[in-house]
Amino acid sequence: MARSVRRDELLEASVDYLLENGVAELSLRPLAAAIGSKARLLVYHFGSKEQLLVEAMGLIRSRAKEAVETMMSAQSGNADLGDLVRALWKWSTSNQNRPYLRLFFEMHGLALQYPGRYASYLQGSVDSWIDLLTSALAPKASRAKAVTTATLIVGVIDGLLLDALATGNWKRTGKAINEFAAQQSRKRRSVR
Repeated sequence: MARSVRRDELLEASVDYLLENGVAELSLRPLAAAIGSKARLLVYHFGSKEQLLVEAMGLIRSRAKEAVETMMSAQSGNADLGDLVRALWKWSTSNQNRPYLRLFFEMHGLALQYPGRYASYLQGSVDSWIDLLTSALAPKASRAKAVTTATLIVGVIDGLLLDALATGNWKRTGKAINEFAAQQSRKRRSVR
């Protein structure tokens, strides 16, 4: 079934609303009023508030992955693993991306609290990032090693991002990611 232009407009407007207001207290009536619609039309187009959230987060994740892929392709083919970690951190922590980070972590918490409602969001929410990094690493390492390294990088970056968002201490977490990146660079040099 073809998606309607109006549905796409509502999804785009919902993403903007979620970035500004978050998901914890989300109710369809205020969302619909803010984006120039009615709650019943949102239900008509998306089926439920949960499905609207899943689709909005899918759109956000798709945009973020596209931006990261572009950033990674701009890195030279011989980029050091530590440089890749630093580039991912710089991209993730830019002022323009911080609202997305807050929303991702808020949605993760909601999905973990209500996995039955948000199972489709949880599927791939981490794996998609591991797959992206694995693709970048695979030519330089075996597939199994690339998956392990990508999992480590995603875990460290996610943990430090959550720390920075919770504490506001971007300086301390930035130093930690630089140390991790330096370790990855040293490890890569010692393997060669």
